[in-house]
Amino acid sequence: MTYDLVLKNGLLITSHECFVADVGIIGERIGAIGQTLAGAREIDARGLYVVPGAVDGHVHLTDPRYAPLYIPGADSFLVGTRAAAFGGVTSIVDFAAPQAGGNLVEELELRIREAEGQVVIDYTLNLTLRDCAPNRIHELTEIFARGITSIKLFMAYEGYQLDDLTIFRAMEVVAAHHGLAIVHAENFSIIKELERRLATELGGNPRQHLAARPASAEGDAVHRAIVLAQMSGAQLLLYHQTCEEGVREIRLAKARGQTVFGEVCIAQLIYTSDDYLGSLERGFSLLTSPPIRERWHQEALWQGLADGTLDLVSTDHGPRLRQPGQPGFGLSGIEARFALVHHFGVQAGRISLSRWVDVCCTKPAEIFGLPRKGKLLPGYDADIVLFDPKQQVVFSHQTLNSAIDYCTYAGITVTGYPVMTISRGEVIVSDGEFVGQHGRGMFIPRGSWQNQ
Repeated sequence: MTYDLVLKNGLLITSHECFVADVGIIGERIGAIGQTLAGAREIDARGLYVVPGAVDGHVHLTDPRYAPLYIPGADSFLVGTRAAAFGGVTSIVDFAAPQAGGNLVEELELRIREAEGQVVIDYTLNLTLRDCAPNRIHELTEIFARGITSIKLFMAYEGYQLDDLTIFRAMEVVAAHHGLAIVHAENFSIIKELERRLATELGGNPRQHLAARPASAEGDAVHRAIVLAQMSGAQLLLYHQTCEEGVREIRLAKARGQTVFGEVCIAQLIYTSDDYLGSLERGFSLLTSPPIRERWHQEALWQGLADGTLDLVSTDHGPRLRQPGQPGFGLSGIEARFALVHHFGVQAGRISLSRWVDVCCTKPAEIFGLPRKGKLLPGYDADIVLFDPKQQVVFSHQTLNSAIDYCTYAGITVTGYPVMTISRGEVIVSDGEFVGQHGRGMFIPRGSWQNQ
């Protein structure tokens, strides 16, 4: 049999094993994995890793309805997904975040229209619930009917915080539809009080941001989210874990059989609170909530990632346009994450090659219910990355493709980088050049494996 495209002689890395083989692609899907496959087009992948396209389960591309928590974002659907493709990412999970009072379904459909004709890779959305009104809870059923199965719930921040009763009721709807409740877990009452006390002492610098968000208070919020999910029967994903206390709560929940997943973002794995002191510019480029913490917390995060307590690595990518006279802030990383986890995880001996693929590709696809994504198997989408384990790249805002004039990972040199990105059988990035078409990306409906 002759395939449309064959990737030959590469080292295939899956979430379970590594082996040399050919990958045959027919149309948009993987047709076969084997030896001596023949194709109308053949690419020699000798010396390269052949891995599933990475899935970033937590990105914030420009969305004006996310105000007032965020000032305008820098990366549009076009710019952000194009940057992602350079970094070996073939699917992302963004957000629809209706303001309180807005109809959830109408706002979701508006967000999908904003992506049409822009995205260059495939995408899906979380629905962020920001309204405690009972009728908004009832609208969640319609959200599931439109292929959105993950609901984001905030425990903190003005314009986003939900009370425990609303979170519990929303989780009940999520459980009834076999969906995923996603929680931003922080104790907002403590944050507000500590910010008030520290305002004069630390004057609004990045150190104040950390001091007002103690790890013990985050651990308390993680515990509370787990309890609410247990009572409601919902599957739970806890976004951006930053501390030893939170990892411990997730580990205990898993040990008793509760379906709880933990996410860590790449910035928390690379930086510690010491990096706030490097410069004001660097400190503000690392501002995120919950914050980047001390080194012992980072060690607990790496251990949790290695032992399976934490399940996926995301970016929380959401760089902001620099305001006049202000340093840039907001995490970038949509393009850098895959290589950073390889460099600081695999190369440093913290995780294996298979675990790298698991936390960046396979597990995110499974947790978010993305059909045909995240695996090198016949019948799955041909979302494939050729990764050169020897290529070195120095990160800066000039070498990356986000629309900002700063870079969260500026100055870091990684060994190992994607050299080709294939999305549904189509080469879209090759040797540092984007060769795909704008708008070729597709919305991924979820909720039924009949789509496979």
